[in-house]
Amino acid sequence: MTRLLTLAVLLAATASLAETARFALVVGNNAGRGELPPLRYAESDAGKVARVLTELGDVAPERLVLLQGRPVKDMEAALKALAQQVQTARAVPENRTVLLFFFSGHSDGEAIELGQELVPYSRLKSLLGGVGTDVRVVIVDACRSGAGFRQKGGKPADPFAIKLTDTLSATGDAFITSSAEDEAALESSEVMGSVFTHHLVSGLRGAADASGDKLVTLGEAYRYAYDQTVSRTALMPVGVQHPSYDYRLSGQGELVLSSLQKASAQLVFPPGSERAVVLDTLRDQVLVEVPTAATREVALSPGQYGLRLFKDGQSYGGRVTLTEGSRKTLSWDELTPISSATAIARKGPGVAAAVMRPDAWRDERLLGLSLGVVPAVSQLGVQVLVRVGFEPRLGWGPAFALQGAWVGAAGVSEAGVEGRAGYRFAWKVGPAWFGAGAEAGPALLWQSSAAGTAFSPAVVLAPRGAVRFFVGDAFVVTLEGEAGVAVLAVDGKVGARFRPAGALGVAVRF
Repeated sequence: MTRLLTLAVLLAATASLAETARFALVVGNNAGRGELPPLRYAESDAGKVARVLTELGDVAPERLVLLQGRPVKDMEAALKALAQQVQTARAVPENRTVLLFFFSGHSDGEAIELGQELVPYSRLKSLLGGVGTDVRVVIVDACRSGAGFRQKGGKPADPFAIKLTDTLSATGDAFITSSAEDEAALESSEVMGSVFTHHLVSGLRGAADASGDKLVTLGEAYRYAYDQTVSRTALMPVGVQHPSYDYRLSGQGELVLSSLQKASAQLVFPPGSERAVVLDTLRDQVLVEVPTAATREVALSPGQYGLRLFKDGQSYGGRVTLTEGSRKTLSWDELTPISSATAIARKGPGVAAAVMRPDAWRDERLLGLSLGVVPAVSQLGVQVLVRVGFEPRLGWGPAFALQGAWVGAAGVSEAGVEGRAGYRFAWKVGPAWFGAGAEAGPALLWQSSAAGTAFSPAVVLAPRGAVRFFVGDAFVVTLEGEAGVAVLAVDGKVGARFRPAGALGVAVRF
């Protein structure tokens, strides 16, 4: 009996030292081959996946590699580096190892595309197998990706019967793709990402926790992403999108992909919410969408978030700040009624027949003050320009401005005041925000000298462009330019004056 007890203690001690070591390679590439238009959100989708894996997926930051817009050689080098880490982890025989691979980008059904370079699916599987982990979970979000991992002659299994142990006995591969072999994968401007990846990440942050045990398994994550992707694309003119999977696994149980218990902050939606969307305002990313009242709690990290909730056909917006260890429960009194919008496009050739409209739940504005220069109508030189503007931060929206300018020389001065209204489209590329549009409005110009003051009304038309960089979460540095034209009467004759202008300023978002 004593020997049996000793053996049991030794076995328990050995098991306590064992771990399931998780490694991840997350790849996103907006660019495909030359004939394909670039994607908008593939690289940012990869960032969202990497973030949720380190926050909730038990993947240590040093065991995760994120590649955004990088060539094939970088992917191969990353896999070699991970293979060395896997070899170190397997030095303890009881340890088990799992590799999570995610790709978002273009695919022709036979290969993934990293810019102009192709990686055939057969080559990809060989590279992933070379890492040497016990289990490989491969997720590909691309057009026609279902063809890449379909086993020839194989029979599709029950879509929701994925079983993969997280103990010490599982081996094999699980392949999940965002679309069937003949389908397009879709992006949505409303959620600023791929439809499939958006729901996958939302599921991992809590929306897929069907059992309520604060753990999201591979089976739960796939079921949730499948249901939501099919539902969201069912009525789209480009056709419904069906995620698919193929797996060859041994073992029993479930692989846990995320643990909500690891969240450093939590957000609880108010009762009666029919759908909720959460935007990380600092990164300008949609992180979570919860489509029903079944799930009211999601796992986040500390930060500032924009909110959009739906109830009884009305949408509501607001903001919330989460601190480390906080659990914020929202109330309807903290939210304000707003309007709604949507747009969806293909992840591949062509664009869906949907109209892009402003995402009202992100309907933030910039109020800015700029200093610059604009030429005088007379021959007095360059005027000092002061402009106060109000414009959209993202998407389409109205723009308004009030600006004035002054120049003086040799006892003569010229000044002007303009009121403007227009429309502008704003978008984000990497760390920069861009804006383009046009403004028009009345102006009053006058010239003063010893002989008196002469006034001249005018009309101004000005195509404008801008580039902005955010400083923190609220302040923006802006560089603006325009190619304006002023129509006015000079010496009794109506004429047009070309008035290009440039300005540097700061703005505050609200």
